[in-house]
Amino acid sequence: MIKTVKKNILSILTALVIFYLSLAPSDTFDKVNVFDFPYIDKVVHLCMYFGLTIVLLYENRSMVKNNKNLFLLAIIPFAYGILIEFLQSWFTLTRHGEFFDAAFDLIGILIALIVWRLFHHFVKKKI
Repeated sequence: MIKTVKKNILSILTALVIFYLSLAPSDTFDKVNVFDFPYIDKVVHLCMYFGLTIVLLYENRSMVKNNKNLFLLAIIPFAYGILIEFLQSWFTLTRHGEFFDAAFDLIGILIALIVWRLFHHFVKKKI
């Protein structure tokens, strides 16, 4: 157990940051207006879950030997995103779970899988 935690410490820390950002009161982030355009929250969801998936894949790269393992590992951030959406609905007053948030989580995960595969495809060709 401790070995698994040590091996995945960046993934765990990334998940904890996402947990905080997702469950903190929404007025916490009203002060941050660096990028102010419609649906910025969807872009943030995509980026958070892209990042979580890339970190998870990197820390577990020895396990990712085929597409089956790649997609099995991708279930972790997807399930985590769904859980966060339910937690927002159940335990926060200023936030609520949304289908489109989960959809953009999934898009970020899928983009990460594609980037991971392309990166490894081109790296293998150069060797």
